[in-house]
Amino acid sequence: MPSVGKRTRSSGNNDTELPAKRTRLQSRTLQINDENRDPRDSCSIDTVLEDHEAAFPAKSPLKKFAAPLTPKTPRFRDALSDSPSTPRHRVMSVGKLSTRLTPKTPSTPATSQTIYHLARQMFARGNDPGRLIGRDGERASLETFLAKCTSSTPNGCLYVSGPPGTGKSAMVNAVTDELVSKTPSVRKAYINCMSVKSSNDLYVTLLEQLGDEINILESEPAAALQQVFIPKRKVAGAFLVVLDEIDHILSLDLESLYKIFEWSMQKSSRVSLVGIANALDLTDRFLPRLKSRNLKPELLPFLPYSAPQIKAIVTDRLKSLMPAGSTNAGFIPFFHPAAIELCSRKVSSQTGDLRKAYEILRRALDLVEAETKRKLEEEARQKILQMTPSKRPLGETPNNAASPSKDASRRTVPTELAASLQALTVENAPRVSISHLNKITATAFGNGASQRLKSLNLQQKAALCSLMAIEKKNKAAVATVSPTTPSKTRVTAPTVKNLYDTYSLLCKRDSLLHVLSSSEFREVIGSLETLSLITAVDGKTGSFALLQTPSKKGRKATFSNGDERRVASCVGEKEIEQGIEGLGSDILKSILSGEALD
Repeated sequence: MPSVGKRTRSSGNNDTELPAKRTRLQSRTLQINDENRDPRDSCSIDTVLEDHEAAFPAKSPLKKFAAPLTPKTPRFRDALSDSPSTPRHRVMSVGKLSTRLTPKTPSTPATSQTIYHLARQMFARGNDPGRLIGRDGERASLETFLAKCTSSTPNGCLYVSGPPGTGKSAMVNAVTDELVSKTPSVRKAYINCMSVKSSNDLYVTLLEQLGDEINILESEPAAALQQVFIPKRKVAGAFLVVLDEIDHILSLDLESLYKIFEWSMQKSSRVSLVGIANALDLTDRFLPRLKSRNLKPELLPFLPYSAPQIKAIVTDRLKSLMPAGSTNAGFIPFFHPAAIELCSRKVSSQTGDLRKAYEILRRALDLVEAETKRKLEEEARQKILQMTPSKRPLGETPNNAASPSKDASRRTVPTELAASLQALTVENAPRVSISHLNKITATAFGNGASQRLKSLNLQQKAALCSLMAIEKKNKAAVATVSPTTPSKTRVTAPTVKNLYDTYSLLCKRDSLLHVLSSSEFREVIGSLETLSLITAVDGKTGSFALLQTPSKKGRKATFSNGDERRVASCVGEKEIEQGIEGLGSDILKSILSGEALD
């Protein structure tokens, strides 16, 4: 029996063993999460011990330096690589909730082209003229002249003249291309002189197109070209040069135009020249030296198109759109025959310009296309409305009724409209009627002068106001001089160059308006001529054009396109004052007053 009294440490230890304090380190649970380990590998005891030693290294003065392991996971392998790599996960854009998407090819526009686009292409500018109709006499004259190119004396000069839009360039290119394709020994060069900047530029371009191997740097381009056209010894082959808008050279260098004409009409020459311009008397007015040397080029005038010719050309182009297996041979798509007849008569009574007829036809197609779209859109809206449950008739619903298909539920007005437009063909598309043509021609000719004035932009209005200002000044100057001869009573019309100088002076005053370049100004003048707001007048002392009704306008005279041609306004001052109301009216009124010209 143990003695009762004070217990000592030794006695306590002998009796019972007290439990040791449980430390935090000993109670820690070891979890091995190694990203480099393949989870498919079996876990052995040795592996666990190695992991334990790695997690709780023994305290030792010596450190064991282990070789670094190569990362095996994509995350760490990409982080340690030298070359940049594409992220393997989507990257969120800063400040944007949506993720970055891979760029895709732009989708097709919602507004697809209709069948009317095919008809518009037939009358678009720059389109292939196709089969040329109504110029059989002019074609025969061209072929007779070009027959010289294959003869022993392939020299000669032909001057083709006529108003704009009469098919001069198209016919010349068609006949000359046919000749060159059949005769390899004939080399052709075609130049639109509006793109020529100087006489040397003209010579160099001719040498390049004719493919001559003469080094241009060794001699002057003019001398080199003369050596090609007029060789000192007899050579085989011939050259065919076509110069379109040849009157533009008059504003560059008149001497260069003389040289080209004289080279083509020498007996030893190997070149045939075909010049094209609008003026009928260009050679007599500007090249009198040719006549003094008894060198007269052959003339081939192109008269304006008549109503039957325009009708035949339009009908032929429209019938070419019919499918090959069509049974209705007499059907004309897109246009009623009466509408074509009306357009032909309107254009032939005004200018006879085929391009003007094409412009009216394109605008008529736009009008009927918009009308067809509105009609089909209303039909599609009514069709979708009838498909809604509230519009369906009441009736018994069968128990086995299937749910509506996804295609029926996704039908919308745009999809129905697109399907209806795609169903249109050349044979069933609505056609242009007389009412459509009347709306277009009323705007294009005569009666719509106020509407055409309001549709002009600021620069077009400024050019028209400048023309009216210089006309008023010239009229006042003539009124103060007592006429001694009938010719002095005629008012001198300004040239395009004088009009541009006046326009620049009026616009620069107080920096009212930005001044266009001369080429841009010529485009503005051309657009005003197309709208029949200004017209060209003949002669150096041409009188101003009188205000005429469309029925009394008659045919216009033909003129050159250079800066020396003269123009006159076709509208009155009061109409211009009404047309310039609105944005920029203060600037335009200042130009119209012509105060800077005093």
